[in-house]
Amino acid sequence: MATIKSVALKLGLPLMILILAIGGFLALRATRSPALPVQAQEKVWQVSVVEVQPTQHTPEVLLYGVVEAPRQADLSAAVAAEVAQVPIAEGQSVEMDQVLVVLDERDIGLALRQREADAEEIRAMIESERKRHRSDLDVLEHEKTLLDLNRRAVERAEDLRRRKVGSESLLDEARMALERQALAVNTRQLSVDDHAARLAQLQARLARAEALRDQAHLDLQRTRIVAPFAGRIATLTAAPGDRVRVGDPLLSMYATNELEIRAQIPFRYLPIVRASLAAGRPLVAEAIVDGQSIPLRLDRLSARAADSAGGVDGLLRPVDATPTWVPGRLLSLALRLPPESETVALPPAALYGLDRIYRLEDGRMAALTVERIGERFDATGGSQVLVRSPDLREGDKIITTQLPNAVSGLKVAVPTS
Repeated sequence: MATIKSVALKLGLPLMILILAIGGFLALRATRSPALPVQAQEKVWQVSVVEVQPTQHTPEVLLYGVVEAPRQADLSAAVAAEVAQVPIAEGQSVEMDQVLVVLDERDIGLALRQREADAEEIRAMIESERKRHRSDLDVLEHEKTLLDLNRRAVERAEDLRRRKVGSESLLDEARMALERQALAVNTRQLSVDDHAARLAQLQARLARAEALRDQAHLDLQRTRIVAPFAGRIATLTAAPGDRVRVGDPLLSMYATNELEIRAQIPFRYLPIVRASLAAGRPLVAEAIVDGQSIPLRLDRLSARAADSAGGVDGLLRPVDATPTWVPGRLLSLALRLPPESETVALPPAALYGLDRIYRLEDGRMAALTVERIGERFDATGGSQVLVRSPDLREGDKIITTQLPNAVSGLKVAVPTS
């Protein structure tokens, strides 16, 4: 009997607990409050805005250029000699006509003396020829007189022979004397007639000798290599004791007052740049070099497109003093274009792509298509984008926060300070 009660207790207690749990669940379900419907809330993006006012701005173009020296001289040896002195050093500034390299002039000096002696000898020969010509003219007159005398002697001998007074041998001797004198006259006459040719030959020899003398004198001057213009020594390959031949390089230098910057101007700005240059209004630019602002002027455009085919090279020169640049230095500069009206300046983050910005309208983003005019830069290196659109009005609030999912109608809010 006790066993039956124990089994009934073990089976009835869990069953009773299960029944009570089900009853409690049903009671809670019957007494719960009705569930409220879930409403989806639209996300609001926090953005920054700037209020704009279309006005006139001066657009700028950021360019990268390299310093070039259009006037550069590579000086080489004009004579074969030893290097005697090199009174300058690489990187040194020099003045025009300053001595840069001195070559040993002893060999050239000896050659010059020889050429001078040759010319002097030919001058003496010319003077001797003139004296000889004057003498030939005098002697020719005497020779002609003797010829007349010999001719009369032949006539007398013939007359004596006709009268049977003179011998035949006497006539022959007279005729032989006449022939000899005629030959002497012809020889002297030929010498007189040949004077002009002999004199021309000697004068030609003199001209050649004087040219060789002048060449030797020029070679002597070329033993002193001087600066063709004021500038700076770029490279120096000569040293005292070197033996140089004709054409061996000695040094190179460039004019410091003619340095210029070559920078590529994109094709889209070329019409404005060309129009300004054609109108006589050169564009100005500014470069920051070693913490100093250097004003520049666009001097001209290159005659061919750049190798990268992205634009045409512009050549700019300093406006005021010559800066302490060196060829090959890379610089960044801002080229100022002519002023543009009805433009607004925006932070770069306000521009989406190349031609789209967003305006704040009733708490939502509204896209605007704009024309990008250029940029402008401040003293700290910051930049702003200049754009223009007929839909932009004074007081418009332009969103300056870059959103990855920007689209017209997106709900945004401006944080209150």
